[in-house]
Amino acid sequence: MATWQLQTAKAQLSELLRKAREEGPQTITVRGKEEYVVSVKEPAASATPRTWDELSALAQGAGDALILPPREPEPLRHFELEEIYGEWQSQADEEG
Repeated sequence: MATWQLQTAKAQLSELLRKAREEGPQTITVRGKEEYVVSVKEPAASATPRTWDELSALAQGAGDALILPPREPEPLRHFELEEIYGEWQSQADEEG
């Protein structure tokens, strides 16, 4: 981590910021004492994952905090299996 005196940092702010981006955090001293650290802000995480790894990390990170809204039970739907199976069976008989 590079160290800059305050007056030098003020005079060469653009250079200090470039080095922070390229080389990492930069320390600024005041009267010989380390007072400040300049670093690059990490870009905010995208709301939409761009890779399967990001999606997996998001899904695993949710854990128990993922709360699903309550759902009303759906009524059972009645249908005759014969109606569906019968049509499929007649097609199979015609082919075979």
